[in-house]
Amino acid sequence: MSLGSLINFMNPFRVFQQYVSLPVEVFVSRQYSGYKKKTEEGLTSVKELLFRAGVVTVFLAAIIWVSIFMYVVFYYTYMPNVTHVRPVHLQFKSCDESMGVCSFPSAHVQLTRRSQMLMSGQSYRIKLVLDMPESQTNKDLGMFMVCAQMRAKGGVLVSSSCRAAMLRHRSIVHYIMRTLTLAPIFITGLDEEKQQLQVELFSDFEDDENIPITDAYVEVQSRYAQVYGCELHVEAHFAGLRYYMFHWPKVSAVIGISSNLFFVSLVFILSWYHLQDGLPEFIKNKFGGETKTEQDDDEKRGGKIKLEKEDSSPFFEGDILLEELQRIEEPKKKS
Repeated sequence: MSLGSLINFMNPFRVFQQYVSLPVEVFVSRQYSGYKKKTEEGLTSVKELLFRAGVVTVFLAAIIWVSIFMYVVFYYTYMPNVTHVRPVHLQFKSCDESMGVCSFPSAHVQLTRRSQMLMSGQSYRIKLVLDMPESQTNKDLGMFMVCAQMRAKGGVLVSSSCRAAMLRHRSIVHYIMRTLTLAPIFITGLDEEKQQLQVELFSDFEDDENIPITDAYVEVQSRYAQVYGCELHVEAHFAGLRYYMFHWPKVSAVIGISSNLFFVSLVFILSWYHLQDGLPEFIKNKFGGETKTEQDDDEKRGGKIKLEKEDSSPFFEGDILLEELQRIEEPKKKS
């Protein structure tokens, strides 16, 4: 070993670079590459997880909103309007020679201008609400009759009814105590000394789809009845499912939306498995028989082609040997 090579071998910079610096750089680069790879894999997994969570959230929100929308559409399609209120403007014939009314107060009430207002097959309560003052005339009046006629287009009579009505009796003591107690309200005009009579004319009225009612004719059969005003109320009388949906709307909504959510989720899951070809085998055998037979036919055809190729390979090898023998024999014949 020459002196130069010995000096070069014992060079401290070379020793430091070869035995200290280079191993440290290799170690650091390996660790950095490992951590970088793990970080990239972690970011990729986090992105995939967030993407999957977003897709699941979107589908869940869509399923929930579809279930709610289906219940709302069913509710407004299946449930009729609860109450129809129409004002009643009573008319009468005035007396010529004396004060007062010389005919029964009556009114024509137009329920609707369309062909049908009430839902067919649904029972309704029809009542006349009268605001009558507690005057001495009304107290002395006693009982009186209220009649109504329900007619279709063209004035066709569908149904009629008459019911009795009268003011509620109040004793003198009750009247005095009530008047003294409510005196401030009466003085300020927030309330009046009157009674509201609700005369139920039809308890279970059902509209005919072929002859729907469009008009009502009301008559108070008393010339001495004093009335502030009156209204005709047509209220739906629910039974069965409509009764529960109207009186327990929150419970009905929870049950209806939950049922829709179950069926929509079931349809979605089955559709997803069908698109992903992930149905169980027993369902595939029932619903996917044609697809399976086609795949089997393709496999059989592919197998036959393979067998034919395998069987034909010795024939090709024999032809190649014959050609080589002919090439070897040709120079001999020429010589």
